Amino acid sequence: MDEFCGRLYVYIPCYIKNDKGRQVLAGYDASDAYVEAVSSRFSDEISNRNLARFSRGQVGTFPFDFFGLHENDDNCELLEGKVYFSLNEKTKLCIMTVLFVLNGEPVTQFLDRVSREKIKIRLPSGERKELYSYLRERMSIFIAGKARVCLSTGRKIPEAIKPSIFANEMYDSDVMYSAQLQPGFDAAAWRQNIAVYNSSEIYASKHTVVRYDPSLDGEDPELCGGSVKAVERDLMLTFIIEILMFREASIKKVNLSIFNSIQSEVKLSLSDIDSLMKEFRSAILFWDLDIFLYPSAQSISDKLFNRFDIDRSLEIYQKNQAYLQQRVGVSNAIQSEREVMAINAIAILVFFFEVTPFVYSIIGNYMSNGGISMTELLTAAGSLTTSLMLFLSIVAYVRIRKGRP
Repeated sequence: MDEFCGRLYVYIPCYIKNDKGRQVLAGYDASDAYVEAVSSRFSDEISNRNLARFSRGQVGTFPFDFFGLHENDDNCELLEGKVYFSLNEKTKLCIMTVLFVLNGEPVTQFLDRVSREKIKIRLPSGERKELYSYLRERMSIFIAGKARVCLSTGRKIPEAIKPSIFANEMYDSDVMYSAQLQPGFDAAAWRQNIAVYNSSEIYASKHTVVRYDPSLDGEDPELCGGSVKAVERDLMLTFIIEILMFREASIKKVNLSIFNSIQSEVKLSLSDIDSLMKEFRSAILFWDLDIFLYPSAQSISDKLFNRFDIDRSLEIYQKNQAYLQQRVGVSNAIQSEREVMAINAIAILVFFFEVTPFVYSIIGNYMSNGGISMTELLTAAGSLTTSLMLFLSIVAYVRIRKGRP
């Protein structure tokens, strides 16, 4: 029932934590036909000022656990997927793209695995490994947000499985006791065509995009399967999804840093806040309103941006940033109060130790000589005046530190 013919793209927003990842990616082949097609599309569609410092390549081809008797079946049918990367050298943001060519395989179970972040590959040794763990351990590449999928086909998708496809859930799930989504679930996602060209229809939900192009996957072998021309037609849409994934990664990466800072017991300073803001500013090129050369691409981008609900990530970033600033403000206020108390104590001690010796001396002379000389009086007065001025100076400094008038 949920068999699919066409191409399935999985876009995973990531970031590189250290130079190990960059070094590993630098060793991969960049001469692949898909890589060249993506680079060409970016060159044609993206403003030149935003093209700098991108590198692309193919990580490799892996057998993926694709479908079994149920979602958690470890004895799965395997399907080869090609793994590609697009790296922005300046921000260290990276989009990993997995490309599958399907010829009638059930698709919704794999979409379910994407939702659960349980995508598994088979290594040459035969070991089953979660893709996210493989990226982290082998390349120091960390996940920054939810993956999105794009399905491109020249064949109509049955109405019955559309709710499952756009929800990224398995159709007729055994784990859910064969429960199926209601026919009208998220109907707006798969009933509203957001395409701007008459060559295709485009439908999108929060995590899934479907492109239906009647010219694809028919009798023409050049427009079927994983052919270069079929992929190039897909790129009319998929390059926009990649840009949006960079936007998602830029926000999620900073959000992760802020969240870790919030959870940390280490005292934060305004310089820490400034570092986080610089990290966000470094990725601002992906939020440039003029990044696309053509208004048609910008129109599709705006519609997908709303469907992907990326604005919510931005709102979370702003709330977390405000909370972190408030926390730093409170921490600084507490530290300032402690410093003021310490300065007060020092002022009192200074005054006490400056005055006490002279008072003691005067009392001693009075007891032994029966009086106090003028020299002693003047010396005591000078000492008292100096100590009082020092004391008042410290008190004035304390008032200024506390912001008093």
